[in-house]
Amino acid sequence: MELTQGHPLKQLFFFALPLVFGTVFQQLYSFVDTVLVGRFLGADALGAVGASARRRGW
Repeated sequence: MELTQGHPLKQLFFFALPLVFGTVFQQLYSFVDTVLVGRFLGADALGAVGASARRRGW
């Protein structure tokens, strides 16, 4: 992708799309993980998931 030619906002938009999609999927994964652990494994396991997520920088 040539970022030095063309309309700057259009170039930045298409450059940022993969970052946006990656962030959305990461948040979706975290949400589903939280729902499943909270529903099937209980509050202690959910607390452990939350503590490990903060440690990983999420």
